[in-house]
Amino acid sequence: MIELKDEIQSFFATRPYGIGAKRNPQTGQLIYYITNAKNVPDKVALISGDIIQNLRSALDYLVYELFILETGVKTSGRHIYFPIEKDAKTYEKEKYRKTAGISQKSIKLIDAIKPYKGGNDSLWRIHELNNIDKHRLLITVGSSFGSMDIGAHISGTMKKSFPDQNIPSIPLFIKPADILFPLEVGDELFIDAPNAKEIPNMQFRFNIALNEPGIVNGEPVTDLLQSMIDEVEKLVPIFK
Repeated sequence: MIELKDEIQSFFATRPYGIGAKRNPQTGQLIYYITNAKNVPDKVALISGDIIQNLRSALDYLVYELFILETGVKTSGRHIYFPIEKDAKTYEKEKYRKTAGISQKSIKLIDAIKPYKGGNDSLWRIHELNNIDKHRLLITVGSSFGSMDIGAHISGTMKKSFPDQNIPSIPLFIKPADILFPLEVGDELFIDAPNAKEIPNMQFRFNIALNEPGIVNGEPVTDLLQSMIDEVEKLVPIFK
C-alpha cells in the first residue's frame, strides 16, 4: 500500500487536472469544468492488481495450511482453494471440492465467513477482481470527481448579499452525485447561478478510483484496497 500511495501522490504532484470556468450563452450560468486531465499511470493499476492477487493468494495459503495441519500431507493439495463464489447456492455446491481433506470444523469456520456475493462482498470482490487482473492484465483505474468546496461558494454568495459584513471562508467539501468516471476534458463539475461571479479559490478534489462494472463502481482505490486488506487480516485469528 505504501508504494501505491507514493505513486498516486507523485501523480497528484504533477497537477494533472486543469479547471476552467465558462458561461452558458443561453442561461448565463457559470460552469466550472475540466480543461485538462492526465491519464493515470499504468503503474497504479499494476500495483493495485498485485495487492489484490496477494490477498487472494493469502486466502488460498490459509486453507492450504489447514490442509497440511489436518491431513499431514505436504505434497498433494492442488485442489485446495479458499472457496469464494458468486452466491450462497454455488458456494454450498463447490466448497467441499475446493477444501477436500480439511476438517468439518474448519469448513464451518469458513461457512461463518460467508465468502460469497451477498455474504462477504469484500472477499467476493477480491476474488472477482483477481480473476480480471489475471486474464486481462490491468484492472480499470482512473480519475474521478471526489468532492468540491461548497463552503467557498456559500461564502462568496453571502459576501455578495452582505457586502458590509466580514464573512469568513469556511471549507465545506461535499461529494457530488456523479463522480464522472473516467474524468475527461469538458466534464462539468459545478453549475452556478445565472450571472454568478467566478470564485477564484473554489477548490475541487479528485480521486484515483477503481471501476469494474458489477463489482466496483468508481470507488477510491486506496480506500477500497485498505478495506480488503483489513478484511483478510481479520480472518487469520479465526483459524488460529
